[in-house]
Amino acid sequence: MCRHEADHQLTFAGRPASVGVLRDWVARHLRLGRHDYPARLTDDLVICASEMGTNAIRHSRSGLPGGVFTASMWQGPGCVCLEVRDMGPRPDTPSVPHISDSMSADFTCESGRGLGFVAALCDGRCGFTVPPNPRGHTVWCELRTPLA
Repeated sequence: MCRHEADHQLTFAGRPASVGVLRDWVARHLRLGRHDYPARLTDDLVICASEMGTNAIRHSRSGLPGGVFTASMWQGPGCVCLEVRDMGPRPDTPSVPHISDSMSADFTCESGRGLGFVAALCDGRCGFTVPPNPRGHTVWCELRTPLA
């Protein structure tokens, strides 16, 4: 997990349209940042951001009226870390983030694969925190590229 001060941080409204804003925010900061990342890393992180932001809206209080989620990003030579923090479980359907054991068990399933997809894109350098008093979950991923 990324354990230093974020280079960039922004709070988003917990609405589906915010996921597109999150994707644009991630791509813009990678493009304008102090490191020259390959296009593939940018594309992969944008996909991860989309999955993580969507999960925050669909599965936490962040998606309820007045809800928000916060994204934080760190950029270093050869690596980028993204965290998305939500407002914790919904009262009616409490859940915690999890990575599915089987990505291919049911091809007709329309949900449940997002964090597995994130894990595949970042070679397993991802995870989540679930605080003892769940005021919010933090899901994170780190993507790396060979240094030039």
